[in-house]
Amino acid sequence: MDSVEHFSLTTFTNTTKMVCTCSSISIFLIVMFIISPLSKYFITSSVMKLITIALLFYTIYLNIQQTEYLRKASQLNMSMDVNNQLSINIICSYVFTLFIGLLIIFVTKSFF
Repeated sequence: MDSVEHFSLTTFTNTTKMVCTCSSISIFLIVMFIISPLSKYFITSSVMKLITIALLFYTIYLNIQQTEYLRKASQLNMSMDVNNQLSINIICSYVFTLFIGLLIIFVTKSFF
């Protein structure tokens, strides 16, 4: 494996960790400050909603970066099985982005 591929793999795994961490923190904040009784505290709830929206947008940004790494990896000459797995991962990445977008809409609607 040459160093460029290894660097891309390292970057991909680090981006995956960041996506998971941001998603987990966002879901925790949604549960704590939108669904729970803590949503009654207007200022705290509003600030946490804005932080949640920012985290969700950052998650989408990281997920798009990750999808581009997958797309570049799928253009390498590999076996058909590996290319099929990468194609499925790219599709799942877009579905995940759609669900994150729905979470952004949910949090935005909670302001009104």
